[in-house]
Amino acid sequence: MSTHTDRLNSTDTVATDERRYSQTQTNPVSRSFSIAAGSLCLTISTLGLLSSMGLFQTYWQNHQLSALPKSNIAWIPAVFGFLDAALGMPAGILYDSYGASVLLPISSILYLASFIGLAFASTYAHLMSCFVVAGLSAAGQTTVAFTVISQWFHLRRGLAVGFVSTGAAVGGLIFPLILRILFNELSWKNAIIVLSAILFCLLGLGNLLIKAPNVEMNDTKMDLSCFRSWTFWLLCYAVFAVYELVLFILWGSIPALSIATGLGDQYYLVVTYNIGSLIGRSIPPWLADLWFGPLNTAIMMNGLTCLIVLVMWLPYGDSSVAALFSIVGLLGIGTGSFVPLSSACIFAHCEPERSGTWFGSIYAVTSLAVLIGDAIMMAILERYGIKAPAIFIGCFLCSALATVLALRWVCLDRRWAWLYRI
Repeated sequence: MSTHTDRLNSTDTVATDERRYSQTQTNPVSRSFSIAAGSLCLTISTLGLLSSMGLFQTYWQNHQLSALPKSNIAWIPAVFGFLDAALGMPAGILYDSYGASVLLPISSILYLASFIGLAFASTYAHLMSCFVVAGLSAAGQTTVAFTVISQWFHLRRGLAVGFVSTGAAVGGLIFPLILRILFNELSWKNAIIVLSAILFCLLGLGNLLIKAPNVEMNDTKMDLSCFRSWTFWLLCYAVFAVYELVLFILWGSIPALSIATGLGDQYYLVVTYNIGSLIGRSIPPWLADLWFGPLNTAIMMNGLTCLIVLVMWLPYGDSSVAALFSIVGLLGIGTGSFVPLSSACIFAHCEPERSGTWFGSIYAVTSLAVLIGDAIMMAILERYGIKAPAIFIGCFLCSALATVLALRWVCLDRRWAWLYRI
């Protein structure tokens, strides 16, 4: 069958599914937008704060944990991100079985409690304990946010997932500015209490606005058949090497890069990265829905980010303030696109009733990257200087590019078919 016919059949099938799906919902259009807004609130409060964890690291380095090396401090946000990803599989299974009505409120209460406890933490053990609880509970919120949006949107799934993923960038814009004021004007305890109040508002909105669609829920028996799929494992490595490793490394190390080079203000550098990330999380998913498809767009953005790292960051990353800010902004565009595009690729290759399990399982498998990435990056930066991290990240980006190309080849029945939209 011709490529053109394949495209038409694929589009007709999706359109039919969209109409059939919408008929099962009450006022699906207005409900979909409220779901998107609620999911955005959840990602701002979790991934948005996670993208600003580098600022917590520098604060601890100058205050509570000044006697410890950077690589030790980096384990705190690493564990936070690791648990958020690692517990995605059980969170996804619970979502597929019971929906959001049980998982979301419980995880939200625990998440808020962890930050209230953080206000009273002063030692390494106390700080680590609070972020362990935060990571455990954040898994439920991020899984719900991305899975429920994939079930409500079909024809514009990439754009919808991109909108929800902008929560990381929006949080990365507002939290550094808020934290700068709080850390400069208030004590640690009062600053975190104010932050907890902000999180309470975001989580409350998320719980009020989100409702799972009327799809058939699975029984509680775990279906892990996805682990027998080549597509699953190729997606796992692509997510490992691109989203989990590279993205979390940059989230944690941008303030350290500013300090290591002596260039720029760390707060504004984080804001610059997240401005770029906001662009990357919105325009590439829109292009994926409109023209190219999520996998083709992911390949293009992966290649672009490789060029930014190897052609710009490696030779010019420590040359001037303007160069560093430009590179960080472009890295934000490139890496920001990885979140919605990888999520759209995952949801495009699984059945809707198994979407929570697929999404959670892939991030659970690849969560090791979050655990080790930031600590390794800090050790490399301390020992070898500013250029070594660029080489380290560039190698993983190149391997991820090869993986997504292989994934495309497998998905097209071992054909390249370069003009095919996938």
